[in-house]
Amino acid sequence: MSKFAFISDIHGNFPALKAVLWDIDLQEVDKIYCLGDLVGYYSQINEVIDTIRNRNIECIIGNHDYAMIHYGGVIERSKTCTNVLTQQLGYITLENLNFLRSLNTSMTIQTGGYKIFSVHGGINDYVDEYISDLSESYFETLDKTITHVITGHNHLPGVERYGNILYANSGSVGQPRDYNPMACYVIFEDGIFTIRRVSYNVEETIQQMKINGFPDYIAEVLRKGCRIGG
Repeated sequence: MSKFAFISDIHGNFPALKAVLWDIDLQEVDKIYCLGDLVGYYSQINEVIDTIRNRNIECIIGNHDYAMIHYGGVIERSKTCTNVLTQQLGYITLENLNFLRSLNTSMTIQTGGYKIFSVHGGINDYVDEYISDLSESYFETLDKTITHVITGHNHLPGVERYGNILYANSGSVGQPRDYNPMACYVIFEDGIFTIRRVSYNVEETIQQMKINGFPDYIAEVLRKGCRIGG
């Protein structure tokens, strides 16, 4: 039976990604999957994307990635996100920009008797839906052969069963928002999703933001593990 790791919402936080991948390697997984949002918020986007590419991690697109390649970095609901993405567009490499352009919006993984459906956002909007108030009926439009669903986007990890579907949110590698500053990812094994937390050098990320000319407030939230303004 295969063992997988799911990572998501790295957002240019390279120290967090390095720590999570180190922990994943200790788990001896068969494959790593990424649910998107490689860019946005934190400054080391090229280091993040280079790592995803070099390790052949299968990836789908997140809303920040999508905004960068389709909307010139504009996320209308957030001035902060727009400012960051616009700045990042000035230094992302062409190879990494093309990698983002190559990403699909969903991914289905068959393993043994299980079928895992994964998107960044949700079933109604694969890229930019914030899932809330879940119930069994939410999953009714899915292919009936799907047994598991995993998403990212809201940076809040969790695992819940809804009828025949076991649902997980992978949380965030790069910007946890559940008031736990440790980076987060999910392991899938034997039909079960398990949340793992990993400590990393938050101060290194904050220092890199200073070096690259980003406002302090974007990185300082990492010490508390909350959203900006949270």
